[in-house]
Amino acid sequence: MNAEQKSFIEVVGAIASADMKNSGVAASLTTAQAILESAWGKSELTKTGNALFGIKATKDWKGKTLTRKTTEYEDGKKVQVEAEFRAYDTWEDSVKDHSAFLKKYKRYAKVIGETDYKEACKAVAAAGYATDPEYAKKLIELIETYELYNYDTKDTKTDDLGAEDKKYYRVQAGAYRRKEGAELMAEKIRKTGHKDVFVRMINGLYKVQAGAYTDRKNAEKTEKKLKAAGISCFIVCA
Repeated sequence: MNAEQKSFIEVVGAIASADMKNSGVAASLTTAQAILESAWGKSELTKTGNALFGIKATKDWKGKTLTRKTTEYEDGKKVQVEAEFRAYDTWEDSVKDHSAFLKKYKRYAKVIGETDYKEACKAVAAAGYATDPEYAKKLIELIETYELYNYDTKDTKTDDLGAEDKKYYRVQAGAYRRKEGAELMAEKIRKTGHKDVFVRMINGLYKVQAGAYTDRKNAEKTEKKLKAAGISCFIVCA
């Protein structure tokens, strides 16, 4: 695992772990799907639309969309088709919508609340999330290779500052009363090449944060890079 992959797992894993408390979707499953569907955050959909999961935009979707070519399996054979996908402002929004999508459809009922990652992977595949016949196997391999099951038990509550291993270091660049101002700052940060940027509502303010690191040194590197780009920021730990 290289540094870029490690950062991707730390960021998405932290978001997925926090989301799991509300959605019941295993963080390991969410993180593995994000890796597979977004090609470690490098897919066209992810880079242009913050879409980590390749969820198609059906007629009832009211949000942003992107039209891209995608690989499907028909009669066991790979084919290229053009489809319209959901797009988002942040990765956090993408994770939340992924969970909402799974909870909305009855065919995914066995995924919600499942604590055994293997069963969760089999259930999401059996429900038809992807047409790849090896989908469950690939997800399980990712979870076991990168020990993503650890995120199923992480405590990411922002008001629990007890044990050191429950903290994440984030680089914060402002707190705004209006979401529009926060989004402008988030976009400014993304233009520096840093894609792991989130707008979070905390204590009544929209806070712009980059990254989610278990090692403070990684947060310090991001802080240095943003300050070099003229962005005022500081490290928070929660």
